[in-house]
Amino acid sequence: MLPFWKHPSIYTTKTTITTTTPTTTQTLTISFVTAAVATITTYLLTKPLISKYGLTGTLRLIWEGDHLPPHIRESVDELEDIEMKLKKEKRNLNRIMVVIETAKLNSVDHDDKEKSQHMQVGGEEESYSSGPSIKKHYILCQVPSLSKDLGSLSYNLDKRAAQVDGVASHGDAQVKTMKKELSSKIV
Repeated sequence: MLPFWKHPSIYTTKTTITTTTPTTTQTLTISFVTAAVATITTYLLTKPLISKYGLTGTLRLIWEGDHLPPHIRESVDELEDIEMKLKKEKRNLNRIMVVIETAKLNSVDHDDKEKSQHMQVGGEEESYSSGPSIKKHYILCQVPSLSKDLGSLSYNLDKRAAQVDGVASHGDAQVKTMKKELSSKIV
């Protein structure tokens, strides 16, 4: 008897592969089903985009990667840059507000100089206080750089407002809305 590795049945195998070619009807059915699935998938994926950006915006988003035309994109980018700069101004404003509140709390010690003065006018006693100017004086004495900081903040906010006004909206509702929102934030 031959060992199994030398046996001839190991080297000869009979495999029969039967292939059938699809008929024309089967080919058309497969093509139709594939086209239908692709169409339905495309519709389901683009329906929210079309409702949000419109047909031209959706096509522009698919082909160019942006739903806005280039001239409107420039305006939106300018407004977004201004908005980022406004965040810096808001931090400056918060810092100034903290300095003012701290100075007010520190100026409580000076309330004895802010006494109300009484005057007799036609038999009636009127009282007036020179408090706000004294408080302001004490705050500015405590923090001399506050006047400069407030002036700088005011200048920067005016500059940002002018930049917002300078952005062309090109009749686009999104740009107009962004301009209104930024203007109200500045004010």
